[in-house]
Amino acid sequence: MNAFTLQNLIRCELETDQFTQDVTGKLLEEKALDTVQAVVFSKEKGVFSGVSTLEAFQKLFEKEVQFRWEIAEGQPLASGQEIVELTGSRRALLALERTLLNFLGHACGVATLTRSYVEAVKPNRVQILATRKTLPGLRPLQLTAVEAGGGKIHRRSLADGILIKENHCALQDEVTLLERAHRTRSPLHGIEIEVQNFDSLNKVLSAKHGPDVIMLDNFSAKEVQEAVSLIRNKLPDCRIEASGGVDLQSAGALAETGVDYISVGKLTHSVSVLNLSLDFRL
Repeated sequence: MNAFTLQNLIRCELETDQFTQDVTGKLLEEKALDTVQAVVFSKEKGVFSGVSTLEAFQKLFEKEVQFRWEIAEGQPLASGQEIVELTGSRRALLALERTLLNFLGHACGVATLTRSYVEAVKPNRVQILATRKTLPGLRPLQLTAVEAGGGKIHRRSLADGILIKENHCALQDEVTLLERAHRTRSPLHGIEIEVQNFDSLNKVLSAKHGPDVIMLDNFSAKEVQEAVSLIRNKLPDCRIEASGGVDLQSAGALAETGVDYISVGKLTHSVSVLNLSLDFRL
């Protein structure tokens, strides 16, 4: 997400929150414009992501609030650790508080969960991948947070590579789709195909033009182990991905099967925010 787009997104959220119409903040009366300091801190352990968010808020409020931080993307957070110090009017800090915490808490939540998956598959050399199951409008922010947590990106958009999925195969058989993909693809695009069962996998393995990656969707760990042996024997250079309802426990088991990638939709589609808070220094 470029800086201009993120600023516009934050501006829309601020307007949704009616930040210029804070009827409670007006109760401060003559103290509303007093310059004060506040700090955003983490109330639990986690992983930080949000430098781009801080930079966007700094730009939007450059005449009213000073932001100071030293934390970097991917840095571990301890409970009670300060993230950013803000200096500005009471009115401005109260008005931006919730929107700032919403953005930072979400990004840190994604990074923290991703780090948990990355740790769960060690010491196996398997990569944890985010998917396109992202929240509307937040994909670039979420995928940056995945990278901060040590994960990788499967595809940022439909234009990033050919991924033949179940619904494609429902309309045309696997072999034909693979042949067409090899004939029409850009040299920059890889070819991946999703299989739901061993019948589909065997069709893929029999094709004249094999894929670069085979995704084993909703296979059990035992089935993945069997499929990995078949693929390595027939297509030794093909990479293998496991996907489908992966949690922290099943990620560790899947990593033991020898797959190259494990894709996890819940990194972005249903993640919990990291518990952050803003307190004034009085």
